[in-house]
Amino acid sequence: MATGKDKLKATAEKLKSETAESQRKEEKTMEEVKRDLATVQGNPELAKMYAESASVGADNLLGEMPLLKIYTANKTKNAELADGTRPNDGWFFYKPTQQQFETITAHILTISRGFRAEGMVNQKTGKRDAPKFNQVMGGVIDTGDRLLPFVMYFTGLKLQNLWDFGKEAGKYTKGKVGLPIPMFALTVKMSTDTVEGSYGPVWVVKFEIVKGENDMPVVVTDPQVFGTLRRGVVKLEDMIASIIDAKSTEEAVETVETGDPAEAPTEQVSPDDIPF
Repeated sequence: MATGKDKLKATAEKLKSETAESQRKEEKTMEEVKRDLATVQGNPELAKMYAESASVGADNLLGEMPLLKIYTANKTKNAELADGTRPNDGWFFYKPTQQQFETITAHILTISRGFRAEGMVNQKTGKRDAPKFNQVMGGVIDTGDRLLPFVMYFTGLKLQNLWDFGKEAGKYTKGKVGLPIPMFALTVKMSTDTVEGSYGPVWVVKFEIVKGENDMPVVVTDPQVFGTLRRGVVKLEDMIASIIDAKSTEEAVETVETGDPAEAPTEQVSPDDIPF
């Protein structure tokens, strides 16, 4: 009859055997990977394609996304400029390039549906705040030399200006003042301002549709840029949909789908003004 010592020995032998087998399989897999990579490296054209596509589809694996936010001194975390300093209070901070902008010239490509996301953990109570109503805006910053894609979150008091912008943009997208203009073709100036919140001043985004002669909006006239922006709409919509799927609560989906945003904002904004 096997003793406890015998059983322990048998278990140890089994684990040792399984570990050795697992190691052999891993070594075999690595050999196959190296062989495949050698094949790729032996084909210059294919190797170039690999290098150029290294990050395609993997931008969000580590939570990386082209996040744009307003820097709030002593509150905003993980915001550091490329030179190691902190951004200016109330300026835009663009995470991918660690740049700051006092104002931004942009094209707004998409504005998401509303959804509720879990609140932050309250440091005083240790409990998580109630889910908050959010919308995500996606667009590109026009630096004059290049277009930088971004996503930006809006909640609470930050929503009202977003809704007001949506209303104004709707006049052009619906052709109420002439030829229908896609929202992404409008040139928009983004700046910041403060409004008084429950716990003090809150930084919010101000939107201004840039106008030219005859008070008409300045729009994209380069067909190549127009095509780039139109393709960018799809990419950002897919990215934002993934963000919402990951962050929204079941309550959020229910609330939005039943068309009842009555409790959407957590501060002084009017849900009746939502234009989308």
